[in-house]
Amino acid sequence: MRKRALLLLLVLSLSGVSCSAGAQKPAISGALESESMRRESFEATLRILDEHPEYVDEFFAAARRHPRTLDRFMKNAASELERDQFARLVAKRLTESPRGLRQVLIATLDEASDEPAALQAISQAMAERPQLAAIVVVQSDASLRRTLRALLLEVLKNPEARRSFLAGLAENSDSLAQVIAPNPDVLRALVAAWVKVKLSKGEKEVAALLKALE
Repeated sequence: MRKRALLLLLVLSLSGVSCSAGAQKPAISGALESESMRRESFEATLRILDEHPEYVDEFFAAARRHPRTLDRFMKNAASELERDQFARLVAKRLTESPRGLRQVLIATLDEASDEPAALQAISQAMAERPQLAAIVVVQSDASLRRTLRALLLEVLKNPEARRSFLAGLAENSDSLAQVIAPNPDVLRALVAAWVKVKLSKGEKEVAALLKALE
């Protein structure tokens, strides 16, 4: 099988020595119409690429100039990501390229923003790795403060999320107290904000508490 496929590749390459890619297309297309020949030629090509990784770089560069093929390839790859082993291979390569990882995460969040199923998938992933999700958020002052602000805004406009958020606060009241108690300025700001909210609802009896905090 390997010899037959290599022979096909040799014939195709020789036939195109003095021809442009456009001129070679009919010959190659005809040769690949056979399913068995196509399968064998693909396998032989992949074995050669395994032996010469530098060829893969050239092949990828060429594939980028063919958006339909590249899109189909990426679609198949996305489906294959359901398999843990393949997903971890892709994740490993992404983490080796932080700039690419950052960009693909931004693009993923943008694409998922109006796709409920995609948002749910991201939410489930965070729920399965809550500690790691928290570690990500606390990596910088900007991510922590901006995420907290955005979270509170979402909680305010989503009744179901508000119930879950309040339940979470109650479940973690000890930890919350340990974070806030040593910081009187934060505690004072929280109580003052609470009083203002109460006053806006007409509960004048808390005015004395606000005055005492000044």
